[in-house]
Amino acid sequence: MKRLFHFVPRLILVLALLAMFGLVREPVEQRMRARLIEANLLLPPPAQTAFEQMSQSAMMGTLGGLRTLVATYLTLEAFDYFSTKSWDALRQTYQIIVDLEPRDESNWVSAIWHLGINATANMEYNDRLPKFERERLFREYAFAGIAFAERGIAQLPDSVAIRLQLAEIYRVKLQDNCATARVYGDTIGRPGALGYVRRFYGYFMARCPGKEREAYDYLISLYREGKQQHLPTLIKEIKNLEVKLSIPDKERIPDPDPDLPRPAPQSQPSTPLPGGIMVP
Repeated sequence: MKRLFHFVPRLILVLALLAMFGLVREPVEQRMRARLIEANLLLPPPAQTAFEQMSQSAMMGTLGGLRTLVATYLTLEAFDYFSTKSWDALRQTYQIIVDLEPRDESNWVSAIWHLGINATANMEYNDRLPKFERERLFREYAFAGIAFAERGIAQLPDSVAIRLQLAEIYRVKLQDNCATARVYGDTIGRPGALGYVRRFYGYFMARCPGKEREAYDYLISLYREGKQQHLPTLIKEIKNLEVKLSIPDKERIPDPDPDLPRPAPQSQPSTPLPGGIMVP
């Protein structure tokens, strides 16, 4: 917190100096922006609420073309907070960063990663805090990361990177298989989504209570696409579901269970040669 108090006056001074420049050009930029939006050449400032819309528009108008410079400076400050594990200061700084540059995907991903992965890991191993406080902060930072992800998806609806970072919070930190499957399912088919996303959707749906039959049908459809999908994890998940759903033996896939030891290959009998020499 001490670093945050030192940082705030500097930020206020920077914003005050920039405001003098930004307020002069704001009316011109606003008129130009409005014309570009009417001509469908520019998206309106993205925000989820009227408050966010007002805050974001004011910041954009005040700083004008210097938004990127200020956001870069704040990103360096945020890394400092990460280094010192000042998670609240980091969260507040990224709130400003994403308001300044809402279309920069990397800012959203970094905020989600720092809060949902790094801050939660710090709470898991921070022995200086009592257990109940570590658990409270763990969940607080996990859901702060989720909140950033949801805002980021609202700003960048086709972002794969934001969704994958969100899935990591649900998968690794909250161990919520149903939510993990939902995020992977929402990622399928989006530009840049890799092939493994389709399989991960099925894997985590298979571990979501009540979704076993749907997961079995889905994974079988992947299996039937061909050998490129016959990966050990996919086969294992199908075999687990075959047992859970009591699938008849004749309908089960023929592949051996990847977790069972495979029989050693039988050696060929040796062939004797003249002179008693044995050739294996």
